[in-house]
Amino acid sequence: MGKYERLIFFLLLAMGLLPPLLTDYWERVLTLSLMLSSLSLAQNILLGYTGYPAFGCVAFFGIGGYTTALLMKDLGLPFWVSLPIGGVVSALFALLIAPPLMRLKSHYFAITTLALQLALGELVANLEFTGGAQGINLPIYVGPGGYLIFFYLFLLLTIFAFLLNVYVERSTFGYALKAIREDETAAETMGVNTVLFKSVSFSMMALITGLSGGVYAYWITYIDPTSMFDPLLSVKIFVALLLGGVGTVAGPLLGAFTLEFLSEVLWGRFPKVHGVVLGLLIVLIVLIIPRGIWRR
Repeated sequence: MGKYERLIFFLLLAMGLLPPLLTDYWERVLTLSLMLSSLSLAQNILLGYTGYPAFGCVAFFGIGGYTTALLMKDLGLPFWVSLPIGGVVSALFALLIAPPLMRLKSHYFAITTLALQLALGELVANLEFTGGAQGINLPIYVGPGGYLIFFYLFLLLTIFAFLLNVYVERSTFGYALKAIREDETAAETMGVNTVLFKSVSFSMMALITGLSGGVYAYWITYIDPTSMFDPLLSVKIFVALLLGGVGTVAGPLLGAFTLEFLSEVLWGRFPKVHGVVLGLLIVLIVLIIPRGIWRR
């Protein structure tokens, strides 16, 4: 781990000391920023290092959230058991569909994953055991720490995703992914099992995204297909990633926090045209810093 990575790691740890100093409002903003950070770091493994843009990555957010919710509601399992199962189910589903899906490239892959996300959302909305379009109510958390526990869960998830990115950045596995990103045909010629490496990268993204979906589901206590398979969340993840710097360890964090805080500030100042002002500001930043904040 390099000096900048160590600094970021300790800054993330230090964030655990902030909640007593924050109001409930800013605690919520910081929690949402951490959730977006974990999702952006997850997407960075697939897009930044492997070169495959999964526009439908929120499909795994929904799978993780619904799996966690159903295990808690129907089987009576505790959250601490349901959450990891939700993450594993997301990763296994990604691993199952990866071999045929990862043979697609560029925009074909991106559009197919988006179609998968929309299809899963429609499927969940029409299944009886998932609650259909009416959704699922989860029990309110009443354990130690109150709702502050979700801040720390997203913080731990962000740290886990960050360390996973550091590993990919510096490991032999990561070098193989970068080779695929730069020239997949050349990587195959050099003996890299591209389908296997891409599949593992895809499942790593799905694991983190599924865990994030599970934490989010319990945090808001009510989920439905619209909230858990929201295409706008996919857009937000990509904007944060591009804003911070694709293929960097720190970029997804910077992009996520910048986007979330800009959104909140503009919402307070321009409530009626918040989306327009935010969109124009993002376009301006991308034009000035096309490679992202971290790469400058």
